[in-house]
Amino acid sequence: MYHAIIFLLTPPQVARHIAYPLRLTRPTRSVLRTGLRSGIGLALLGISVFCGDGSQAAPPSEPRKTQAVEAQAVEAQEPKLPPKTEAAPPGEDLAASQQPRVFANQRYRPRDDDDDDKGLCDLMLPAAEQAPEGGFPTVIIVHGGAWMSGDKWATQGYARVLADRGYATININYRLAPRHKFPSQVDDVREALVWACENANRFSLDLRRLGLFGYSAGGHLSLLVSLIGDESIETKLATSDWPHDDHRWRKLPAIHAVCVGGPPCDFRNLPPQNTGLAYFLGGSRSEKQRVYEAASPIVHISAADPPVHLIHGDQDSIVPIQNSLRFRDKAKAAGLVCELTTIAGQGHLMTFLNPQTSNAMVEFFDQNLAIP
Repeated sequence: MYHAIIFLLTPPQVARHIAYPLRLTRPTRSVLRTGLRSGIGLALLGISVFCGDGSQAAPPSEPRKTQAVEAQAVEAQEPKLPPKTEAAPPGEDLAASQQPRVFANQRYRPRDDDDDDKGLCDLMLPAAEQAPEGGFPTVIIVHGGAWMSGDKWATQGYARVLADRGYATININYRLAPRHKFPSQVDDVREALVWACENANRFSLDLRRLGLFGYSAGGHLSLLVSLIGDESIETKLATSDWPHDDHRWRKLPAIHAVCVGGPPCDFRNLPPQNTGLAYFLGGSRSEKQRVYEAASPIVHISAADPPVHLIHGDQDSIVPIQNSLRFRDKAKAAGLVCELTTIAGQGHLMTFLNPQTSNAMVEFFDQNLAIP
């Protein structure tokens, strides 16, 4: 932990020289700087929202569009990934022979106003030149950031871990609050699923082995989309801006496994007048009771849902571990396969950076998406 803090506070021109002596892994280096920004935002929310103190928190302002600049700063310090291109032809190996093949900034959702980067995803394929029979097992990755900040490059370390293990990964950006409120973010995850279906043949994606991974806000979105899949159309419409007859509903592939870290699972127990999530859910719980209920993954648990693996730090003061404990207990009571990995002595951000988290993720997907 202290090594991570030293690296985080060190000027960029010095940090790249100390990363190796401090034994910071590539995933750790990739997410440290964005983690601080997201962690501060989550901490402010956690004190007044997830801990349920009932205080009134002012909604956050529009997030500054600095992700691209910060991403470039980090990329300047990191071993270079393949250059980012808008529409790389399928099968073209953009990296060195032992590197995953990266098809960056693929547009999975049409442009929306000036949010040009919010409908983009990075596809990462294993280095193998030939896909296995049936295609690569595939995991869609959803970043965190309190639904108001963050970027896909923050989770590229997780994408790399999975690609090295033989998975295709689709690492997405999505629309952010407060400009875009719930359920815009949920629909963006669905759009990424539709894009995966439409491009499965092009990139050799095996959607019979499809999973979702997300952390924090991304964990909430991943969990919610996974659990809603078997619900009635009325329940689905409560978590979507799509009309009931939209053709995209029919294109959504089934999700076969979902792994989430530090997820907010239940908004129904927030104080009725608390406005800490108004920037995301559109008002206080007393004003938007149905929205708070629809947005709570724990409401949608059933035995027919895909297997769930929760990862949570037992010292998380931002999204307390009680979220995952209650979810696990209700899931097991309903007959849903659900396990919890507890990261001892770790808080919200450090659990994201902890290698135990990525190890638990890989083990879960290997078991449920049939990687030998």
